[in-house]
Amino acid sequence: MRKATVVRRHCRIASLLLLTCLVISGPRFAAAAPNGLVILLTDYGADSIYVGALKGAIYTKFPGVRIDTLTNSVPPYDVIAGAHLLAEGCKEFPPGTTFCCVVDPGVGAERKEIVLETNDGRFFVAPDNGLLSLVAKRNGIASLHEATNKALWRGGAISTTFHGRDVFGPVAAAVARGVALSDVGPEIKDMIALQDQESRVEGNVVHGKVIRIDDYGNVVTNISAEDLERIGLKPNDTAEITIGKVRFVAPRKSTYSDVPKGERVLLVQSSGLVECAINLGTLAGAIGEGVHADVTVKKKP
Repeated sequence: MRKATVVRRHCRIASLLLLTCLVISGPRFAAAAPNGLVILLTDYGADSIYVGALKGAIYTKFPGVRIDTLTNSVPPYDVIAGAHLLAEGCKEFPPGTTFCCVVDPGVGAERKEIVLETNDGRFFVAPDNGLLSLVAKRNGIASLHEATNKALWRGGAISTTFHGRDVFGPVAAAVARGVALSDVGPEIKDMIALQDQESRVEGNVVHGKVIRIDDYGNVVTNISAEDLERIGLKPNDTAEITIGKVRFVAPRKSTYSDVPKGERVLLVQSSGLVECAINLGTLAGAIGEGVHADVTVKKKP
């Protein structure tokens, strides 16, 4: 399914660093018991035999599990995009939920399988390649373990190309049914983290990146509403925007229909992130820029 040599050629992670438990701060809520719900995030594709096999492996280990999906359409091999999608979407699920996260361009190569419990009481099972680093940074690390207990893995031979089915799915099933993380494997002190994935304000300019293009062609960034306030860009102000190599101006509005059909608009979308769009059109198609493009926003004088 994935060959490590091909994967390394296509992986788009520019740089990695270690994120230690000691760096993470934030309030620790009362521990939430696993609630039997497993949510999938993968790059397997929306209609994929791999998704079906992954679900089967989870059901085999925990027949009473409930399985749902955040997305199976992470761009192939794109750990950075997967990390942003996970951090944006996981907060909509209740504490006690277990997330089975498989964007694994290093499958079969040396990297850890890890289980993260965040301070807000959610559980995440994933390869240690940066996929969980934004969740860990924003929600805090309550506990971090390496999933070394092979008794919890899928029985029989373990494939070198499908650890979603053989490792991550079965371990997610174990966590969801209440197996203690100490029984999953030893506690560890650090994990791989993606570098330079947060927006920043420099003077009167916000710098960010495109983190996803939705099905409407809207361009979602990692820039927050708070960033806009810091540069004084208020509703109905006009913004000067750069996405990749394309520059344009657009008003900040509350929703798409606040501008005429075909006009560009900047708004804060449902997750609190800055989005650029065309009312009843596709901005991504118009400008030819996509995920990972650099973004700048400033108030037009």
